[in-house]
Amino acid sequence: MLKAIRMPKWGLAMEEGTIVEWLRSVGDEVAEGDDLIDIETTKITNTLQATNAGRLVRIVAGDGEVMPVGALIGVLASEIADEAEVDAFIAASPVAVVEEEAEEEAAMAVQSLDIGKRINVATAGSGKPLVLLHGFSGDLNNWLFTIEGLKDAARVIAIDLPGHGASEKDVGDGSLAGLAADVAAALEELGVSDAVVAGHSLGGAVAMRLALDHPALVSKLALVCPAGLPGGFVSDDFLSGIVNAEKARDVKKALQLLVRDPDTVSRDMVDGVVKMLRLDGAQAALAVLRERMLAGGDFAALSLDALPPVTLIASRNDAIVGAPDVSALPPGWTVHWLDQAGHLPQLEAAGEVNALLRALL
Repeated sequence: MLKAIRMPKWGLAMEEGTIVEWLRSVGDEVAEGDDLIDIETTKITNTLQATNAGRLVRIVAGDGEVMPVGALIGVLASEIADEAEVDAFIAASPVAVVEEEAEEEAAMAVQSLDIGKRINVATAGSGKPLVLLHGFSGDLNNWLFTIEGLKDAARVIAIDLPGHGASEKDVGDGSLAGLAADVAAALEELGVSDAVVAGHSLGGAVAMRLALDHPALVSKLALVCPAGLPGGFVSDDFLSGIVNAEKARDVKKALQLLVRDPDTVSRDMVDGVVKMLRLDGAQAALAVLRERMLAGGDFAALSLDALPPVTLIASRNDAIVGAPDVSALPPGWTVHWLDQAGHLPQLEAAGEVNALLRALL
């Protein structure tokens, strides 16, 4: 049986992708979950993993080619197939799978919740709720590979924190308790409880505060390079680099601190942050959050021993929050170290992060 490998759709805004490099050659045996292709989008470069096992019998689109979402880019065979069969399979395949695109877009719902302030939320899939909280100066799109990768296994809920994305720019006093209360109100509005909550960076600290203050909402925590753990730090170079940015090159310099390979910071990533900073009240809100984070009192007040089960995903190359002191963490925590990512492993090492999150569902 022949199976199509198609250009994936990672996020609603993705229309095409560039094949950076095939990681397998024609004739190679491929197992489900194996890395197949490095693909560059306007957001970042990510690795497409095999969804089926088989032998790679044809590469339809080679390195450097730009292909629309849904386009056939390769063919796997689960049994012996001759060249004529493969040729016929390719000839019968449409250029783009419009129906699959429509189904994916229909599966993603973006809405604005009124909880006394406007909170922007994206949801996809069904089943056990998986809540995703981004970090400082980010937005829910920081989780785009996770949303697409796990919507088959969970009801994925990605939230723009106050002061970020399309949510209202009112962050109050900037406290973790205040941010967690807003997240709690949004989840209650959605009828969510007993969720797996994954928080990145500042979002990790918010997730911990949420679990402590609103325990019925959280069954497990996944902390991805979180701020606020013993032995770590918060990079003022990054925080102030964003808050004080005046030009796109200032934003790019700050964003390059986030990743292991600075070249992965795309123009689209920079433009997205620049546009966000130009929104009324955005920089003022981030300035409040920066001061609160640098003060550190909210982090020190987190009772780590009182948290529900925690999976910590940490990077050895994290220039923003550093490496936590594992010996100072509660003994029940599960810790996973990533070697090939910086502070944004959900984008830089999406396959590894998604596999760890999937195991919690």
